Amino acid sequence: MASFPITPINSDLNKAKVNKMYKQREELEAEMSSLSQRLNEEGQPGLKGALVDKEGFPIPNVDLYQIRSDRQRYNTLKNDHSRLTDLIQSGLQNILLVTKKRNDDDDDDVRTTRTRTTTENNNTAAAVVNKKSDVQQEDTPSTTITTTTVITQKAFAVVDIVAPGSPAEIDGIRIHDRIISFGDKRTIEEAAAKIQQTIGESHIVKLNRQGVEMEVEITPRTWTGVGLLGAHFRSLNF
Repeated sequence: MASFPITPINSDLNKAKVNKMYKQREELEAEMSSLSQRLNEEGQPGLKGALVDKEGFPIPNVDLYQIRSDRQRYNTLKNDHSRLTDLIQSGLQNILLVTKKRNDDDDDDVRTTRTRTTTENNNTAAAVVNKKSDVQQEDTPSTTITTTTVITQKAFAVVDIVAPGSPAEIDGIRIHDRIISFGDKRTIEEAAAKIQQTIGESHIVKLNRQGVEMEVEITPRTWTGVGLLGAHFRSLNF
């Protein structure tokens, strides 16, 4: 039987539940570390050492009952740890899929809004032109208006998931960070491709955190969780 109540994966699994499972796993790891340290103390047989000498007699000054109990407990925790790790990975994948679907739905809403706004703006512009034409027919001096578009460096993505203990968290990425550039890439598609192609290589990520621009160095790499960063970027390119 499992030593900890482990939350099963279902469609309602959210970030809070995944974070709770991370904390459960940390508790497992702490107890496993304590057991391992006790079993590997000087004069103790460790996790797998023999409990009898070459003659078949019990090792002196060793509580065999306690050793067996600690080993059994350690193996139970190890199995729980493996199951919990699988659940965490499945949970993160579920969250990423749900987030992607939500982003796709948001993109559809934004495109609809943009179409409606563009149509309204075109109608307004046409009305203004007609009005201006009427005024000029009354010999009113015409005025030429020049509009200048200022191009500023904007973020192309926002971080909405950062898994505890992930490369992203360790390297300094935080939830709500707005990504301006990932190395020399400035779109979420290019950044994703670069991450997959440069495992183990460091990149400078320029980001905006609560209005302050900064840079962090991040390295895509394998870890115990999902992905090479353990983070999810939501596109801001509408």
